[in-house]
Amino acid sequence: MIDEDSDQTACTGPDDRPPILVIGGTGHVGAALCQFLSARGHRVIAANRSQEFSFDDPGIGCLRFDVLDPPETDRLPAARTVVICPWVDQHSVSRPWIDGLVRRLAEAGTRSLIYLSSMRVYGGEPEGLLVESAPVAPTNAYGSAHLLNEVTLSEGARELGVDVAILRMANLVGPDPFFGLRTKIAFAHEFLEMALFDRLIVLRSAPSTPRNLLPGSLFHHDIEPLLDRQTTEGRVEIFNVGSGSTSTMVGLAREIAMIAERYHGGAVAIEHPEESTPQPWFHLDTTRIRSLAGPGVDDLAAELSLILRNVVASRGPATVNGTHHFGFVG
Repeated sequence: MIDEDSDQTACTGPDDRPPILVIGGTGHVGAALCQFLSARGHRVIAANRSQEFSFDDPGIGCLRFDVLDPPETDRLPAARTVVICPWVDQHSVSRPWIDGLVRRLAEAGTRSLIYLSSMRVYGGEPEGLLVESAPVAPTNAYGSAHLLNEVTLSEGARELGVDVAILRMANLVGPDPFFGLRTKIAFAHEFLEMALFDRLIVLRSAPSTPRNLLPGSLFHHDIEPLLDRQTTEGRVEIFNVGSGSTSTMVGLAREIAMIAERYHGGAVAIEHPEESTPQPWFHLDTTRIRSLAGPGVDDLAAELSLILRNVVASRGPATVNGTHHFGFVG
């Protein structure tokens, strides 16, 4: 664990690959990414404003860091590659904190930046084929904040000569190493908790609401070539990162219900709002990232099975069905 009074030597581990700094490294996306990077042989520093989480992995060090506190940028360690899993204010888009952060990282020697954006920059209810050149038209503060970060990052990167990859990500589905400690959990974990403990999944969205569901292992596969490629000064590239197909909220709920039913043997009901008009459909085109990363395993069921382990481990098998049941779906 690295605290504000320690140096970078606390982050020890495999030394055959360059170290990587992950800003937002203990969040749902960032924590699993840190584990993947460490297993890949990188020394990893997970920077996050929270002090609640630490990794049981000697290859991952933790640094307390708040992106909204400019003086703290002076404490960031040098890393040639930085992945930004950003803090996004969903109520305001008026604080372009990322500009000062990019300048500090460039001064410290960062040459490659990977920013995890969102497909919500295409709109709250995107429709049709979404390629990277499609018009951006965010309809809520979340998408607008990501778009502002994209623009600010792109302008700074070209000025400072940093190589930038912006990943417009679909809804990531995968296990969370800190699930049992969080107060706010990812929606797939929430649905599995409902299915296991309440035998009922309650959807807040219309059942036909489309979702592109990105398995965590596919995301990690896709980011690898961006970590390994030669840097190009001032390059800014945008990639859609998601599954090869689009599902719906009720489709996801049904898949989760089946996994829970195989685990505890009971039926799981699904409740959702009524709708008179189906939601507009979209397809997230991932041709660009596929051309770099090649085919990857797009296995949502496998990720849901790992989430099942998270949920059961957090409460114990006996609380799920009243008996000790240690079997897991494969």
